[in-house]
Amino acid sequence: MKFKALVKSEMSIREVIGLMASSEENNYIAGVTVVVDNDSRVAGIVTDGDVRRGLGKNISIDHPVSLIANTSPILVKVGLSHQQMRQDIIRQATLRGTNYQKFNQIILVNDEGKFHDLILLSEIIDRQIEDLVVAVYGMGFVGLTLASVLANAGLMVVGVDTNSAVIKKLQGGVPTFFENGLESMLDSLAQSNPIHFTENPEKNNVDIHIVCVGTPVDENKNPDFSCVIRASEAIARKLKKNDLVIFRSTLPVGSSRHLIIPILEKSGLTVGTDFFVSFAPERTVEGNALEELRILPQIIGGYDKTSYELTTKLFSKITNTIVEVESLEAAEMVKLLNNTYRDLVFSFANEVSSICEDLNVNAFKLIEAANEGYPRNPIPMPSPGVGGICLAKDPYLYTHSINNKNGYRPILGVASRSINSMGHMGVLEKIKKFCAKTGKDITALKILLIGLSFKGVPETSDIRESIAAKLVEALPNPANIYIKDFVVGAEDINALGCRTVNDIMDGFVDADVVLVMNNHPLNSRFNIADAFKSMNKPFMLFDGWNMFNQQQIENFPEAFYATLGYLSERRST
Repeated sequence: MKFKALVKSEMSIREVIGLMASSEENNYIAGVTVVVDNDSRVAGIVTDGDVRRGLGKNISIDHPVSLIANTSPILVKVGLSHQQMRQDIIRQATLRGTNYQKFNQIILVNDEGKFHDLILLSEIIDRQIEDLVVAVYGMGFVGLTLASVLANAGLMVVGVDTNSAVIKKLQGGVPTFFENGLESMLDSLAQSNPIHFTENPEKNNVDIHIVCVGTPVDENKNPDFSCVIRASEAIARKLKKNDLVIFRSTLPVGSSRHLIIPILEKSGLTVGTDFFVSFAPERTVEGNALEELRILPQIIGGYDKTSYELTTKLFSKITNTIVEVESLEAAEMVKLLNNTYRDLVFSFANEVSSICEDLNVNAFKLIEAANEGYPRNPIPMPSPGVGGICLAKDPYLYTHSINNKNGYRPILGVASRSINSMGHMGVLEKIKKFCAKTGKDITALKILLIGLSFKGVPETSDIRESIAAKLVEALPNPANIYIKDFVVGAEDINALGCRTVNDIMDGFVDADVVLVMNNHPLNSRFNIADAFKSMNKPFMLFDGWNMFNQQQIENFPEAFYATLGYLSERRST
C-alpha cells in the first residue's frame, strides 16, 4: 500500500494538517504530506515541523501550504537497491552541506519525477540482522537444521510447523529424525539462544520468513504445491513493510514469480517496494547438514537487488561464500540441476547393471575396468536403486516449469527416474533366480535385510523413498524379514511389518537370504565365517554396494554371491 497524503500547493495549511494524522492510508507515517502538481510531479514536502515554524512566523493556517513547504526535498528514484538509495541520499545531503540523517522521510519518484511512494529513512538504513526475528517454516530435515544453525549464529529464530506432535517433541528438545550433531546443538541452544517452536507464527513479530516445507509430487508425478501455498498464505496474513521472504523449498522453475509472489501480494503490499523475495536453494546432504550449511556456497537469486542484498546479509552470518545468480528462476534451476544431474549419472550406471544381468557380469568389476586409467570418465558405481526424498522427486520437478514459453518439456529427469526408482525390482528378481536354482519357496524364505535407510554414508534415519523399504513391500512375506539398521529405530522397522534385529549376528541364524541394501560402514563388519555357519544351506548374500569380496564368499561351498548384474552360477548340491 502506497502513501496517500498528497496535497496541492494551493491547499490551506489547515486542510493539510488534517491529512497528517497517522492512518492506514498514510502507512501509519504521521506528520508529513507531499506536495504534487497536476501531473503528480513532486513540488515539495510539508512536515509538522514546517507547520510549527510557519505558525511561529505568524503565517495563518488559512494561508496556502506553499508558504511553508520545503520545495527541495530528497527525491530518490524507485527501483534502486537499498545500497544505491543510501548512496544517493548521502550524496544529495552532502551537496546541501547537511547530514543525511536530517531527512527522516524520503520520497520515491519515477523517471519523470512523478510521485511513487514515501518511505522513512529508517526503512533503508541498514537494520542489523541480529535485531530481526527469523521464522523458518517447516521443521523437517531442511528447516530444522537451518533454524538450528541460524540460532547457533546468534539470531532470533522461530521454528514453525503445522504438525503439533513435531512441535511438542521439539519443545522438549527432541528432534524427530537423526542428524549428526543436531540433538546436542539443540541442547546447547536451549541454554543459550533457544528456538521458539510454534504451530502459530502469527503470534510472533517476524521480519524474515524462510520457507522450507516439502514439495512432493503426486501419483502422476506432477508437483504438489499444497504445502508451499499454505505457507505462503500464512506469511501473507502477517506480512509487513520491509519483510524479507526466502524460499528454500525445491520448486519447478518459475514458481516463485508466478505462483508464490501473487499469493504474498494478497497482503496488499507490493514486492520489490514494500517487501522483498529471494530464492536460496537448500543443497545439504542428510547426515552432514550442519557442517555443509557453513561450508557450501549459498546460491541466492533475488527478485531485485535489495532482495539479494538482504538475503546475503542473513546467510553471511553462517557461510563465507555467496554466489549471486541473475534471477529467481536461475536460483530455482540450480537445485534442480544439482539433483537431476546426480540422478542421471547414477541412472547410467544402473542401466549398465541391468544390461549385465543378461550377461551375468559383475557390474562393479565392469565399471571399474572401464574407469581404470581412463581420464575421461569416471562412470559412477551402480546401486540397487537411488532413493531419498530429493532425488526421488526433483527430476520430476525439473521437467515442469511455470509459463514455459517455448513449450519444451525436459525428458532426462523422467528417464533417470524410470531406471533408478525400480532398483528394488531387480533385487526381487535376483531372489527369485536364487529360489529357482535352489528349489526354495520365496514365501518361506527367512530374509535378513541389512540397511533400511535410503543411504548409509553419511548415516541417516530417513527411510522415505528408500529402495530397501520398497523391496520389503514387494516381497511376499514381510513377517519373515528381519532388519538390521544401525540408525533407523525399531518403530519404523516394525511399521513395515518386519522384525527388528539388535545384534547383527542374530539375524543370520536360519536365514536363507541376506540383503545388504545400503553402504553404512558397519554393514560389513561381522565375522563372515561365523555368520554363514548359522544360516540355512544353501544361502544367498546380495552385496548391493560391493562391500564384500566375491571370491571369499564363493569359497563357501553353499554360498551364492549376488550383486548387480551377477549371481553365482553354481547349483544347489
